[in-house]
Amino acid sequence: MDNYRNFGVPVKRKKGNVFLKVIMLLCVIVIASIAALYVRDGTAFDQLRKDVITQNEDDEEGDGFKVNWNKIKNKDAVAWIRFKSIEEISYPIMQADDNSYYLHRNTKEQYSFAGSIFMDYHNDPDFSDQNTIIYGHNMADGTMFGSLKKLMDEEFYSKHPYFYIYTRDGRMLKYQIFSASVIQPSSSIYTYAFGDLEKYQEYIDTWVNNSMYDAGTKPSVSDRIVTLSTCTQHGSKRFAVQGYLVKEKIQE
Repeated sequence: MDNYRNFGVPVKRKKGNVFLKVIMLLCVIVIASIAALYVRDGTAFDQLRKDVITQNEDDEEGDGFKVNWNKIKNKDAVAWIRFKSIEEISYPIMQADDNSYYLHRNTKEQYSFAGSIFMDYHNDPDFSDQNTIIYGHNMADGTMFGSLKKLMDEEFYSKHPYFYIYTRDGRMLKYQIFSASVIQPSSSIYTYAFGDLEKYQEYIDTWVNNSMYDAGTKPSVSDRIVTLSTCTQHGSKRFAVQGYLVKEKIQE
């Protein structure tokens, strides 16, 4: 009687059902593992901010925000970026010998699906290049550069046109946004140095004209640019926000 039930009708075990259950179990394990990594990375960044950041809330110019670089052990952290208007974006900027290193590594150099915010390996870490390029993943929960898409909205931009970078040598760099563009990965927007000022002017004109909206401001060839780049939900296309340096201050 062991092989019979349901009024004597023989039961044939379906291998497909077993296979499906195994697949479902594996999916649950993978999802749980990814969720655990998200929590770990989010907690780690929250703790890092608590450990290394001090903030003078009464400061309107951004220089009340300070990073204690002595507490950041990884020397690949070359600067810190933040938006006063987008609280999710407040991270160290990493730089390695190639652009793939921090694509899926956190600041402790552990595997992380979200990776880190990182500077193009071609760039000088002191932000002296004509165009410094910074990358970050477009995370669904808004972390990393996942909240950069808020700047696709012209009204949001009009109220929040600045971002800030803090360097290891104690400088606060304030950038005014002049362009927000959806681009291809092979776009000329990723040019970081120009042979002459005429080519640099052509570059500036191109990306002012290609912006999703008129930012009402434009850099000159004497200005230095920062390009923030992230992926989009539209295939291989990228979203880039560009700002030019409008203020540099040595922090006390």
